[in-house]
Formats: sequence, structure tokens, C-alpha cells
Amino acid sequence: MPAYNNRLGQARGDPDHRWCQTRQRGLASEGHELMEREPTARSMSDQLAPTVPSASATRTGERARPPLDSVIPGTIAPGALIGGSYRLMGELGRGAMGVVVLAMDERLQRRVAIKFIRSDVVEPGFYARFTQEARAMARVNHPNVLCIYAFGEHEGTPYFVSELVEGVTLEAWLTARRAVPDLETALRILDDVCKGVAAIHAAGTVHRDLKPSNLLVDSDLRTRVADFGVSTRYAGAATAASDMAGTPAYMAPEVAMAEGHPGAPSPLSDIYSLGCVAFELLVGRRPFQAQGEFSWIVQHATQPVPVPSQLRPDLPRSFDRVLMTALAKDPAARTQSVEELRRGLRAASSEALEPERIVVAEDDDDFRDVLRTALRVAFPSADVECVADGRAALDALEKKPASVALIDLRMPVLDGVALTAALRQRESSARMPIIVLTGRGGAREWQALSSMGADRFLVKPVNLDDVVTLIRRSLREALAAPIPRVG
Repeated sequence: MPAYNNRLGQARGDPDHRWCQTRQRGLASEGHELMEREPTARSMSDQLAPTVPSASATRTGERARPPLDSVIPGTIAPGALIGGSYRLMGELGRGAMGVVVLAMDERLQRRVAIKFIRSDVVEPGFYARFTQEARAMARVNHPNVLCIYAFGEHEGTPYFVSELVEGVTLEAWLTARRAVPDLETALRILDDVCKGVAAIHAAGTVHRDLKPSNLLVDSDLRTRVADFGVSTRYAGAATAASDMAGTPAYMAPEVAMAEGHPGAPSPLSDIYSLGCVAFELLVGRRPFQAQGEFSWIVQHATQPVPVPSQLRPDLPRSFDRVLMTALAKDPAARTQSVEELRRGLRAASSEALEPERIVVAEDDDDFRDVLRTALRVAFPSADVECVADGRAALDALEKKPASVALIDLRMPVLDGVALTAALRQRESSARMPIIVLTGRGGAREWQALSSMGADRFLVKPVNLDDVVTLIRRSLREALAAPIPRVG
């Protein structure tokens, strides 16, 4: 990591400052080496200062940052002791509200992150609000909320000290992926976020700025809610707001479009923002597409929420109601608690393992009837359609996509190999589980079918319980597969 582009550690002409310069250089070097050696430190610029490029950006030739002491006092330098305990080691990153510095807690011998609030955002009354917000953060003790150790003021600059998390922001994590996360992973992240936000609300606090860049994902996929830069106490009712705070792309309509003044944030406005995050994780894009803050605000307030499963056809429709209720424009019609949203997502996941529609292509009349009866008993809410050949199956799936298809290998008009190939070329069935049933066939046929995208291959006579088990297993595997991004 290159030397920081600032004047920290320059000698100021007397022996004490010359010693301090030497000590600062040593600590800065130690901090640089640590950040090169450990992903924990390297990633902090994406964690607590997520709105700007990482501190490693200068390694790729991006524009150099302004000197650090242009936004915070020059005395906040490597080697400085903050709050009698925290020895600064080096800058980790910058955000809209502050600068994040790696430090060593000399009393407890642990590395921490310190966020100093930028001097250009400190206005009259700011410190009182900052103190209130820092206390709100420290009030929450939960594994899915960034732990705040201390807060204070150093020579007029407010700061807070937090745990150092090995990971990145959810925004950076999503950007680094080439595909939408599989449902299992997305739901695991959302479950953590819901637990964290529920703890924040239980402490009587509203976050007001829930978005992917304020969520931290560590190497074990444990997710923490962070950056309460605009958090507000609500004391069981909607809070009064003196100014609008939050991010328009994730902002509830009642906050952004209140008549005459910014709206009052509440747990329900946090739920709307969390619904936007859930939509993005599960669908692969935000619920609305806009450019410019006003355009975002207008769309959230006036445009209907797109049906998630129409944007991502393989997303089980059980998620539609959950996401669209969380994004209801009227707070009274919205999901009423974070726990309700969390339970709704879990229920939708369970429903996704039960097929909504099954298409069976089998030319043996008797076996086709047996399959129809067995599937209707096993999946009473599913639409089971049975046809006698591959062409009829292709037409049935063209008219209405299915959750899973059971097809015979040897059929008239269009056999199982040709049908599998045709289905995989269609967007609506490209990810649909295909289970092939046959009375004849061996390794050569299975190799051909597998290369074309068939999921399972069963030789008749089959155990009907095995067919039901394979359907559920195939659906579970489909939920865990990576998804191409929605354009």
C-alpha cells in the first residue's frame, strides 16, 4: 500500500515533534503492513466508509484523494493516542460523513476501527445529535449489529470506536459477484439483517438509512447492520424529523414525500428500506430504476412495485407477496414488523420447495395415470398436467412455465433428449429441474442428457416415493444455484 497522500507525521521543528514524526512513520508502516497482510484491515474501507473507493484504489491508478488533514485535524495522525487508549495506525477509508482509521486499543490489546466525523459536515448542534446517535448505536448489543465500543470528541472532532470486521459491505459483495446470489445465500443474509434491524427497533431506535453499503458481510457470511449516521430515537412512535435523511434509492415514500416538510421516520420506514434490500438480493436489481434523487423519490411514491417473479422468472412466486407487502406505499398496508418480514421470507422459502406446477411427458397411458395420481396426492396444491409426447410437453410449458418436468426418454414426435435440449434453450425453462424417466437407457443416454442440462435420470420401474423425493431435492438444488444477473 503506498504512502498516504497527506502531511501527517511531518516534523514541525522541535525535538518532540521530530520524535513524533519517527514514531508516526513506524506506526503508519506497521498499519500499512497489517493492511497488506490481513484482509480484515484491507477491507475496512469497504465496510465503514463504503461510499467512496477503497483505500487500495490508488494501487490501480485511480485519482488520489485529497490530504487527510483537509477533512480532519492534522493532529489525528498515525501514532496519535485517542481517548487515552486508542493508538492510530493508518487510514482505512473515507465516506460521506467521515474518515475511518485503524487503531490499536492499548488497554485491551485489540485492533479497532475509529470513524472520525469530517470537519466539513460539522454544523451547530451537530455534536449533540452525534452524541445521541452514538448512544443509540451503543445501546444495541446484538451479533448482527456492528458493535460500538466508545465514542467521544478529539480536539473538536467527534468520533466513535467500533469492532473491526473481516469482510466487505453487501454492496461490494454484490458488485464482486458475476451472478445474483442463490436463494439460500440471499435468505441467510436477509435473515441476519432482519435480526439486526429488529434489535435496533427493540432498543427504540430507527436506522433511517438501510441499504447494501451499510450492511457488512464477513468471511463466514455473517451480516451486521452498520453506519447509524442518521439514526433516530423514536420512543414507540414516529419521530419528528428536522431534515430528510437517508438514501433516495431505498427511502420510504412517506419520508421523502411528506407535504411541506420531510417525513417522520419510523420502524415502518426502515421496513420499506429493508424491503428494497431484499428485492435487490432476491431479484438481482432494485425495485425501481432511476437517475437523480428526485427521480428516485417520485418512483417510490408513484410507481407500482414490479412483480418480482416477472423480473426473475425462476424466483418462486411465494416471494412476490412478501416483497410487495414490505414495499407497500401506505405504511398501514405494509409489513408491520421486521420479525413479520423475516417469518414471511422463511415461509416463502418453505413454499418454494413445494412445486406450483408439474408437467409430465409420458407415452405409456397407464404409467402416466399412475404418475398423475401419485403427484396430486404428494403435492395437493400443485397443478399437474400430463401429456403423451415431447411436442405436447413443449407446448404446455410454452403456455405456462412449470416448477419441474418429468419426461420419458423415448417418446414419439420429440424424444427426451431433444425435449431437454429445447427446454434449456428457452428462458422460461432454462433453470427448471428436469427429471428423465425411462425403461431403457444407460450411461451414454445419461451423459447426453446431463450435458444438455437434465437434473436426474431414473430407470423404470421407479419407486413413486423416490420420484417425490427427487422433485423436492431438485427444487432445493435449483434454489441454491447461482443466478445470472437481471439486466
